[in-house]
Amino acid sequence: MDALKVVEKFGANYVLYELVGVVNSYTLDELKGKVYTIVVDSNLVIDLSSVEAIDSAGVGLIMGGFNEAEEFDHRLYIMNPSPVVRQALDDTGFSDTFYFIHSVTEVI
Repeated sequence: MDALKVVEKFGANYVLYELVGVVNSYTLDELKGKVYTIVVDSNLVIDLSSVEAIDSAGVGLIMGGFNEAEEFDHRLYIMNPSPVVRQALDDTGFSDTFYFIHSVTEVI
């Protein structure tokens, strides 16, 4: 069975979610609620360096969270996407739209 671990950390002007495992329609429920709650009040950094697989539901969550953050004058940052995540995001054609960072020190 697929599993997703979410480690939550707080910074001065952001919340960081470190994701480990698989991001798909079976593992998204808890993360989905968190993403849409956080982006209303803060910037969100999603560390995807330890994500082993992501499906269209996972990509959709990132895109939806990104758009929701923009509506509230916040940003959703993607930090260090694993190769599989980077490919999935590139396949959407919207990679140039996302904010990719290598460290939380890059959060505006």
